[in-house]
Amino acid sequence: MKVKKLEDYSPLKPTGIRFSVAFCLAFSSLTSCLSGCSSPKPIQADSIDRTTYIDTTVSVYGPYVAYKLPITNGVKLANPIQLALGPEGVLYGTNQTGEVYSLHDTNKDGLEDMALLYCNVKDVGLRSPSGFTSRGDTIYIGTAQQIRAFLDKDNDGKADTSWVFFDSIPHSEHPYEWTNGLSFGPDNWLYAALSTDSWNAAPSPDPNGYRGSILRISPNGKIVKKAATGIRSVYGLGFNKYGDLFFTDNEGGGNLTEELNRLVKNGYYGHNHAKYKNDTTTAPELNLETEVAPSGIEFNSFDNYFGGAGGNLFVAYYGPGERWTRGGIGRIHMLRAGDGSYTYKEYAVADIPKLSDLAFGKDGSLYLASHGKADYWYNAVYENEGSLYKLVYDPGLLHMPAKSRKMPDKALSKNAVEAGKQLFAERACLGCHQVDGATELLGPNLKDVAKRLTREEILEEILKPSERIKPSMMALRVIKKNGQTMSGRVVGSNENQLSLMLIGNHVIEIPGDEIKETVNETKSLMYEGLLTSLTETEKDALLDYIVSLSGSTAR
Repeated sequence: MKVKKLEDYSPLKPTGIRFSVAFCLAFSSLTSCLSGCSSPKPIQADSIDRTTYIDTTVSVYGPYVAYKLPITNGVKLANPIQLALGPEGVLYGTNQTGEVYSLHDTNKDGLEDMALLYCNVKDVGLRSPSGFTSRGDTIYIGTAQQIRAFLDKDNDGKADTSWVFFDSIPHSEHPYEWTNGLSFGPDNWLYAALSTDSWNAAPSPDPNGYRGSILRISPNGKIVKKAATGIRSVYGLGFNKYGDLFFTDNEGGGNLTEELNRLVKNGYYGHNHAKYKNDTTTAPELNLETEVAPSGIEFNSFDNYFGGAGGNLFVAYYGPGERWTRGGIGRIHMLRAGDGSYTYKEYAVADIPKLSDLAFGKDGSLYLASHGKADYWYNAVYENEGSLYKLVYDPGLLHMPAKSRKMPDKALSKNAVEAGKQLFAERACLGCHQVDGATELLGPNLKDVAKRLTREEILEEILKPSERIKPSMMALRVIKKNGQTMSGRVVGSNENQLSLMLIGNHVIEIPGDEIKETVNETKSLMYEGLLTSLTETEKDALLDYIVSLSGSTAR
């Protein structure tokens, strides 16, 4: 059977459907494109009514049905953070609490209902199993402290032996230190991303500059090389059929947008200049716009039709931190030219809250991990939080009319925008926020903020600045041994000194041996009550100006 090339598929026209129970009952069977098929084959029907598990709260922008998996047996979900195919094509997931589990459909209705424990990384003193890949019958788990290999020797579904594959990872107890995006490349070396230590006031010694890098590790785990530096929070990376490695990164700290990047050998990607001191930055391939905070990514195979998305890259989005209804899936149609360059077009696929990862299953459907509620540090503090979804292609939905996902913006008055700009200056907002899309002061740059937050969310950020604080913007109180105390934002650190930006955007260097204690502040550096004396008209004008920074046209 001839396998179609990417150029044989025209970009799928996005359609939007908010499924109702009545609508979905009209479909008596599910369909899915199996690997190698140019047209979809129906999933075997049975007596169980799967429409019970359709999540009617999910908005889908394509010919797909979103099922919430009824995981009622085995391991309980506790902030799932990984999904991937493992040995024998079995789908595996991981919990933030440490469990690694395989997923099984015990009643053969096409929806997995059991999570069978494979291992728990806590049993070997590890945390945050945020990386997953496999080679042969061996599973590799990336954790904060090391990459560890696990093996099920007696084929009972549970790992009975494990060993350290790689542990030269600078490690502290900071909760944002992860090892993500594990993927074996065409060279058979393992690629992994270590999140930045730029927000850590007391980072571990890192003489090799590993943290904030993509590492390339030999098949035996003995040799390591830096493939790229200057990354911030790379959660997903993956190789396409041409052997090119792509990865996403989050906006902030030198990253002006949510990014899709392509690996350039020894490339520097713009974050933590103080650490890497590289003046040549590799630009993103694409500025991602479906949602905020890209997490896991997955290339669909070229022979999995999935509604015309063969060869496309799918991106999970977590959404803004602690906004529990935000998150989604994006689909990127990619075309590779003869010179090795690419063109891209991004489409929204669905709005599902707090997605941390995604993976295609053996039947060609797309599985999704919804992390659910957690504390500020993404720790599992709510009981049995999170869900797993299965997005199934249904050709019966192709005839549905297209629907725009984007909510209409409020028309902006030119006079109101100018008045808001004046208020922005009078309220000293410019003292902490730039609007040029490049400069980061004490507060985040507000260029394009309306592409990340709605008008209502922007207002809430102003009225309640301490409600949700972006990790890299958290204030730190430093208590020196001489009794002096100061608060600011960490803009750089190593084992020898701490760089702290104080109010007024003044950066001071504090030697490590002068620091007695550091404390994370729970209050924002932006004080409350900024809008107290403004009229509703003035508040609207200020919001008009901030929204206009994202390219909205005033009339």
